[in-house]
Amino acid sequence: MLPDLLHRSSETRGDEVLYRFANGLTIKTEVFSKADTLRILPIGSPQCALMNHLLNFPDVVRGKRVFEPFAGSGVLGFAALTVGAEHALLLDVNPRALDFQRTNAALNRFAPTRFTSILGDIADFVPEKKCDLLLANPPFVPTPEGIDGTITSNGGPDGNRFVGILLDRLEDFLEPDGRALIYVFQLVSDAAPLVVDLLDSIATFRSVEVTPSQQQQIPFDSFVSAYSQLFPDAAAKVEHWRAALVRRHGDGLGLCHYVVDIGPRTGAPGPCVIRDDFAEKFGEDFLVPAANTSELAIGRVFENFVPDTAANRKSEP
Repeated sequence: MLPDLLHRSSETRGDEVLYRFANGLTIKTEVFSKADTLRILPIGSPQCALMNHLLNFPDVVRGKRVFEPFAGSGVLGFAALTVGAEHALLLDVNPRALDFQRTNAALNRFAPTRFTSILGDIADFVPEKKCDLLLANPPFVPTPEGIDGTITSNGGPDGNRFVGILLDRLEDFLEPDGRALIYVFQLVSDAAPLVVDLLDSIATFRSVEVTPSQQQQIPFDSFVSAYSQLFPDAAAKVEHWRAALVRRHGDGLGLCHYVVDIGPRTGAPGPCVIRDDFAEKFGEDFLVPAANTSELAIGRVFENFVPDTAANRKSEP
């Protein structure tokens, strides 16, 4: 089992959270409950799992050019720099993210030549150079049409709106011998996450492993109930979304977190393998607990909820 080399601690100061890690990295974010659709998400299991992998397998990142789309605070790119990356490119469509990235670079005394922060959209961004390692935690919360959600979490009706764009443009960003680690939250149908269909059609000619990072799936009904609870004025929209997903993918849907590991080009098509080896690759300490799947569902849906700003929620027609 992979050890936890992060040893994370945190301190909340008003609307901000300051995280400290054992290797000296310091990162500032905003609190989960900040009443702002542009809030900078705090650091959780998704980021920590990828960071712990880098610390335990430093050869993955040393001397490499790293690209972090959907960067937010820049925690993954900056973590890569602490392990020895040559340069980190940080991209986000949220202007506040760039402010936090500059602050975090200063907190860690990273020279300006070691990172680049860019305000831009993953759909049309063109890098000057391709990267050796791509680290991403895209907006991934399945979100009914008609619910605005937040810029950091609204992943479209099936949660794969931005994951799909990223995979579609992967060869624009990644060197032929490069690697991508993408943390996703997925609707699961017939024991497979929906992202497998995207990977089969897009990430051909590269090795692909998909690793579950959650102890127990969230029943889809629990997730729907969480939306009904947090967005009571959008009941008709939630029901329309639920029914459309069931028609498309069948009954018995669940939700689960995964890490998608895309490796170098292979020269020939290969299968997308689902491998249950999270503890060995990322660390058992960063498995998403599921002792109470209803609470977990509420937590994920809450990422799309902005407290005390009911005007931001669209009411029933």
